[in-house]
Order: sequence, then structure tokens, then C-alpha cells
Amino acid sequence: MSHKVQVTFEGQTGFTIECRPDEDVVTAALRQGYILLTECREGVCATCKGLLVDGDYDDLLPHSIHALSPSEEEDGWVLACRLQPRSDLVLDYDYPVERVERFAEGRRQGQIVALDRLCDTVVRVVVRTLAAQDPIDYEPGQYVRLTLPGAGVARDYSMANPANRERRLEFLIRVLPGGAFSGYLAERGRIGEIVEVEGPLGRFTLRPGAPPPVFVAGGTGLAPILAMLRSLAGSAPDDPATLFFGNTAAGDVFFERELAELAETFPGLTVHHCVVEPGPGWTGEVGLVTEALAARLSDPAAHAYYLCGPPPMIDATRTLLAGRGVPADQIFEENFLPSGNGPQS
Repeated sequence: MSHKVQVTFEGQTGFTIECRPDEDVVTAALRQGYILLTECREGVCATCKGLLVDGDYDDLLPHSIHALSPSEEEDGWVLACRLQPRSDLVLDYDYPVERVERFAEGRRQGQIVALDRLCDTVVRVVVRTLAAQDPIDYEPGQYVRLTLPGAGVARDYSMANPANRERRLEFLIRVLPGGAFSGYLAERGRIGEIVEVEGPLGRFTLRPGAPPPVFVAGGTGLAPILAMLRSLAGSAPDDPATLFFGNTAAGDVFFERELAELAETFPGLTVHHCVVEPGPGWTGEVGLVTEALAARLSDPAAHAYYLCGPPPMIDATRTLLAGRGVPADQIFEENFLPSGNGPQS
């Protein structure tokens, strides 16, 4: 039987939630859209400590005595993330109700935990969603909408890593001249900055049962493809896969070392770097990524193709593949756009 939990703040009216028999108070609040202050959700950090004003429970779930000592519990203090009610409760917190966040389904808050300039035109951003909510469960290739409250702007970006329980989301973001989002990150973004995350979105994902994959990426279109490759490295490292990664100039190239390290753990993977304007010292392939792909299409229809990058690259690659007899249902694509809807370049 569910129980009602009235949550008050500094003795003032807050809100009431329903708590199921198998739920702790923090989880029940999250299910109903309230984010109580909490961090670990494992009874270690003491952030969710509150005073039980009225009501009963059997025993708190396992927790650290450093978060809540036996004497504190005797005085009526509890950890909401370890508290499963056995009656209706009144729970009071010593902070104002304004500090309680509300969220809609599919929306989370996170913080920037890494911000690195990879080359002249690309920054790597890692966002870690807060522990108050479950990690985002997504398929490699999908994207989320990121909102920077400090800049008042939102953009869609694909994750470069598969989903994990660490709640870390890695993004590869092209810095555009005058870009409201990318320019802000490159010039004023900082570690610890709050980011709102909505998703997952999109259908650009690996197709089970499809022929061996060939990936064609342009610039930061590498991000969702890299998530797919990292996933395959863990699930099918000996299966064949090929990546054609195109950039305009040698100064635009990034993640050479990361892709080489991935190939070491993914013996089936072959990587081709393609640059249109090579410059001194460039040892990779020279020319358009479509030219490198065309030179190696010995049996085009024997593969599935995953394309992600600027629209002109997508159009040229699709035309090339169609002309070589590749069925349309073996070509999957995601256009990266400089602004507006859809994953961003």
C-alpha cells in the first residue's frame, strides 16, 4: 500500500507525494517530478538528510554512519534516499522550497566536467548528469538537446560515447564563427557550469542483422559514429567495420590518437583519414571522403552504410552509393546542421 509523504521546508508548506512500498522518498519524489537535494542516492553523502516530524518506518536501508549516526537517527533525522515509509509521513528540510527543482519527463540537469579544444574548429565537452536522476538510457547514434541557461540558447548534439552508468555524455562540437552556443562554450564555457539535457532523440542507430558496416563521417559528424564504433568494439571487436573520416584541412583533424587506440581494441576496424587541403607533414589520404570511399567499393551492396556530416557530403555519398547499386534500405544517415533543428556541426 502506498503512503503519503508531506514534505515541508523550514517548517513551511511544500508538497505531498505518494510513496510506493518498494520506493525510497527520493525516488518517489523523482517519479512525481520533484528533485530533492541529493547527490549519491546510496546513503553516503548526507545531502538528503531531513527531520522526520511524524510517521513510521521499519529500518533505513543500508547507509554510512558518517552520513547519519545512530544518535542522529534517535533524534529523528533520516536519509530520504534510504527511507521507505510504513505509514504516512511528514518530513522537514532545513532549506527553502525554492531549492527544489522540477523536471519534465526526459529532461535532466548536468554539469560540464571536461572542456577541451581539440583543434582549430572543434571542442570536446563532457557533461555529467546529476545523481538525483537516473542516467540517460540511449542507443549509440542518438542525440540530446543541450540548453545553456547562462547563454539562453539550446542546440542538438549527438553523444560520442555509448550509454554508461557513470552518467557521462561526451560531445564533439564544431566552433562556428559567431555561434551562439559553440562560441559561448569556446570563449566563456567553464567546468561546473549547469547544462540542461533533454532526450534521447533520433533514430540514427545501428541496425541489427544489417550487413558489415561502413561509416562515413565529416567533421564533428564523427560523434554518433564514434559512439557506434565504441559499442561495436565492446560487443563484436573481430567483426569487420570501416570508417572514412573526412575533414577540410589538416588543422581540422582531431581524434587521430583516439581512433588509433580504438583500432587496437577493435581488430576488425579499418580507419581512413581524408583531408582536402593537406598542408605540410600530412601523411593521410588527400581528397574528398567520397573519393576515398569510391576507390575501395569492391562489393558495394555487401555493406550497410552509416553517414553523418554536412548535407553536401551526405548527398554526394548517397548519390555515389546509389550509382554503385547499393539499395536505399542499406543507407542510414544523419545530417549535421549549423543551426536550427537536428544534430549540430
